[in-house]
Amino acid sequence: MFAALLLAVSAMAASPTPTATAGPAHFRLVPVAGGVYAAIAKPGDRDAVGNAGFVVGDESVLVVDSFATPAAAQELLSEIRRVTKLPVRWVVNTHYHLDHVGGNAVFVRAGAVVIAHENVRAWVRTENLKWRAEIRPEEKEMLSRLVLPEITHRQGLTLWLGSRRVDVQFRPGHTGGDSVVRVSDADVVFAGDLFWNATVPNLIDADTAAWQKTLEGFLDEFPRATFVPGHGELGHALDVRFFRDYIFGLRQTVARGLEEGKSGQALIDSVLPLHKARFGNWAWFDQFGARNITMTEQEMKGTKRYAPTPSLPIARDLR
Repeated sequence: MFAALLLAVSAMAASPTPTATAGPAHFRLVPVAGGVYAAIAKPGDRDAVGNAGFVVGDESVLVVDSFATPAAAQELLSEIRRVTKLPVRWVVNTHYHLDHVGGNAVFVRAGAVVIAHENVRAWVRTENLKWRAEIRPEEKEMLSRLVLPEITHRQGLTLWLGSRRVDVQFRPGHTGGDSVVRVSDADVVFAGDLFWNATVPNLIDADTAAWQKTLEGFLDEFPRATFVPGHGELGHALDVRFFRDYIFGLRQTVARGLEEGKSGQALIDSVLPLHKARFGNWAWFDQFGARNITMTEQEMKGTKRYAPTPSLPIARDLR
């Protein structure tokens, strides 16, 4: 998936933005609450890939994530302009992965400032290189031009869109640099890739022990919220609980297999059928189901490679 994504982003960087058509081609715009919109990526679309969204205040607009390519980001900006003429002041990147930061430049050109966890600034142009064993020169060049956040945080910050408050909060689990965006007056949480609705997640950077605690925290803190996931449709507490069950079940079954002396392909052969029975109908099961068993095995054995963090005390304490 990410190999194809790199190729798509590289092609977009070298070609003009397509002419806009009636309605967005890469996502569905879904009203969530008053002035809060989710941009739900169309299944299989390689320009959006992940979800995005925006929040309209009485003085300005905040965007959450910018899709994978400038093409999808430009469509999102056009949809924002259909809704309001207020300036787009902020873009919050929920984490560093390419499908959530690839369109930052579109909004920066429109006058916005990008905000993210400090690890995102450290990783956008470096860790996104690891999605392919070999990176072509044009892909490396494209990644080197990705727009970095200008404002970073460690634990969170509050933004005001006039009188409307938006809280950006650090939560561990998916990458070690994840932000959630909460619009308290609407009880909406943009969870980024900390929540995948009916979709099997990518665990390449994950700390599943911390992630499970984060999801349990969502259920305690936001029991009636509407959640905008990084992938999949809008969700609520029950959907978050199902996703928590996937992470919990993955840890349980892998740990049991390791206790039985299984490893590598033998562990996958033992665990995967159990997951398929419960989660086989989720999106991306075929892409990530077996790989996630391997990633969790590496995590539990202490052999998994994590991105180097400039904020070691915070990252280590939360693991």
